[in-house]
Amino acid sequence: MKTIKNRFDSLAIKWKVFIYLTGFCACLLILLWLMQVVFLSTIYKNVRIGQMNNAARKIEVAMKNGSDTQLITDIATDNDACVMIIAPNGTLMHSADVRRECSIHKASYMDILKLVTQTKKNGGQLKGIYSKNGPFRPDMIVIAPDYSARIKGPQSMIYCKQVTQDDNSIGYILINISLTPVDSTVTTIKIQLCIITGAMLLFSLLLASVISKKVAQPIEQLSEQAGQLATGDYETVFNAKGYAEISRLSDTLTQTAQELGKVESLRKEFIANVSHDLRTPLTLIGGYAELMRDIPGENNSENAQSIINETQRLSSLVNDVLDMSRIQSGAVPMEKKQYNLTAAVQKTVNNMQDLLKQDGYVMYFESDGTVMVNADEARISQCFYNILINAVNHTGQDKHIYIKLSSGDGMAKISVTDTGAGVAEKDLPYVWERYYKNDKNHRRSVTGTGIGLSIVRSVIKAHNGQYGVYNTSDKGACFWFSIPIE
Repeated sequence: MKTIKNRFDSLAIKWKVFIYLTGFCACLLILLWLMQVVFLSTIYKNVRIGQMNNAARKIEVAMKNGSDTQLITDIATDNDACVMIIAPNGTLMHSADVRRECSIHKASYMDILKLVTQTKKNGGQLKGIYSKNGPFRPDMIVIAPDYSARIKGPQSMIYCKQVTQDDNSIGYILINISLTPVDSTVTTIKIQLCIITGAMLLFSLLLASVISKKVAQPIEQLSEQAGQLATGDYETVFNAKGYAEISRLSDTLTQTAQELGKVESLRKEFIANVSHDLRTPLTLIGGYAELMRDIPGENNSENAQSIINETQRLSSLVNDVLDMSRIQSGAVPMEKKQYNLTAAVQKTVNNMQDLLKQDGYVMYFESDGTVMVNADEARISQCFYNILINAVNHTGQDKHIYIKLSSGDGMAKISVTDTGAGVAEKDLPYVWERYYKNDKNHRRSVTGTGIGLSIVRSVIKAHNGQYGVYNTSDKGACFWFSIPIE
């Protein structure tokens, strides 16, 4: 059984749809055969018995209400039943002979009295069935519920009931209905059902084939196009249609392919930039080392400092790459503690100002006073350092950088504004992405791997903070982030 289920689960969707539709039609045909052939005789007999019971109830009400005999005749006509009303003393009160072969109207007076007597002995009600072959006799009646299995051939049914009012008998109702044999009807229906079954099977096979093909075709198309995407073809356009869900999935996959293409482009650019940034310090380190080795007098502190500077640049580059990988993998837990954010920011600004003073950079720091936060001091300082370096790399010719620390609504916000050319509007959503680098023409003066802002994003998210960037009215860019004070 498990093997069959596994095989079914591995079937293509068109075959599953085909099997479901074919099975549905088969179930309908089986139900139709059962209702029209197997149970037809039983259903017909129960319907006729129900009509007889209904007629008896109506006639009983009419007798108790003293209605005229025409109402009783109408009831008998509507139900295709013969009716006789017998007085308690055995005389005939009313007769409605509406059927051509009525058994009770052909019975003798003595047989009628025997029926009445038998009804009294049976508790005031007698219901039975008998064969219509030969003249009617009361001893031929087989009382329910045993009659259905013992009587074969044409059948007729007798119902006799004593009607009482105020505990006094006011008469007897005798009803006779015919249970017409349905054998010929069943044979006719069988022939019709054979034709219908063949036509429905053929139609269901065609319909299942068409529907399964129509359902499976767009899915197979999506699967084929997804295979192209899996090979690295990020220009794949998913254009499968036919259903609203398929169209939405197709649009989503197309958008996914476009985003993957952007990420792939950024990755290639990142590799190119990192390769350049790695090769440059390595080349300089090798050049200075050869110079100090081969040329007398060049083994001096200036050349050694150049090697140290390039080594630090190379170390910073490698550390950025490693930090990004570790933070995104969750290998670096946030060690939060309460500390003075204002003092930490001021210290970083002072250090950067001293380091870049000889290059003409001027940094302006503004704060609302002492701001205490509960955060990972090393990681928040790294975030501030990254956006500060970003501002240094992209500020204008005046080399002015503006830093502001503010607090409010339970958040501490740090913003760094430069006076450069700003960020193109189309690039604003991507500056925080990994590998992104706004300066497409890679230059030595613009340091960084393109993942510094991505590190900021990851760390601030881990602190349940917020981050953003916007262009100022002076054509510069303002990068900011905020973290909860508590």
